[in-house]
Amino acid sequence: MDLAPLVRAVEVLMSPLEWGSQDAWLSESLRRVRDVRGTPVSIPPHTALGELEALLRLPGDEWGWLQAALDSEGAGLRGGTLPPSAVGPDDLPTVSLRCALAAGIAALRRLHSWRSTLGQAFDDLDTGMAIFNGDGRHEVARNLRWEELLEQEPARDILLDLITRQAALAAESPAGAREDDGEVEVCERCYRLVASRAAAGTLFPEAAVLVLLDRLGPALPTTQELRISFGLRGREPQVALLAAEGLSNADIAERLRLSAHTVRHYLERVLERLGLHSRKALALRLMGSGGERPPRR
Repeated sequence: MDLAPLVRAVEVLMSPLEWGSQDAWLSESLRRVRDVRGTPVSIPPHTALGELEALLRLPGDEWGWLQAALDSEGAGLRGGTLPPSAVGPDDLPTVSLRCALAAGIAALRRLHSWRSTLGQAFDDLDTGMAIFNGDGRHEVARNLRWEELLEQEPARDILLDLITRQAALAAESPAGAREDDGEVEVCERCYRLVASRAAAGTLFPEAAVLVLLDRLGPALPTTQELRISFGLRGREPQVALLAAEGLSNADIAERLRLSAHTVRHYLERVLERLGLHSRKALALRLMGSGGERPPRR
């Protein structure tokens, strides 16, 4: 048996955080496992999860074992890494792949655990923060402020490209090194971008890259501040901020995946709540030029 495809599949199955999302990881894992099995075309069922489960199935497995493992909060796959029945010599490649899969699922659980503890605390920060994997090429986690800054940036793809480059550079630097004057300009907007490499065992068990993002110049409040200070609800804070940025109702609708009618309704409610009559007045109010800006927490 050619071991090279098996080794490549094991490497992918063990490293879900390298692929940016669970779906991307499962898709790449399926492609590599197909190479091991010599099955280049899909077999029923025609889903990545279902086909991967079929290809890695061992005697004694119940259908749905892989979905149960991904959904479970336990330490391993349902019934352990391997089913309770005897495993023969012909099953050894599958055993290797299943062990690698168990390690990958354990890494996903560590990420979920982080998001439920530290992640909640980071959501209260006024600075955008994201964590990238060890090589700085794939985002693993982000806080709410990071999402707001990206939503408010019309040239989002350009900004994301600059962020990824900075994260990749930081990944090659010694742990703890950082760029203190990382100012970047995107379509006449200036950002402070700081990336630093975190050694294994600090943010995650694996090495990672921490990226901080702030917009320089007149700052708009966060959605959380708008909810607290002005009583805005639901999508109203997001609509208010994007309208203050100068986006049209159609642009806001596209950005937030809403209808233009819904955006107009939200904006009318925002203006009514704040006692304003125009987008210009809204922008001035939120930037502190036409009234007091909500205090930062």
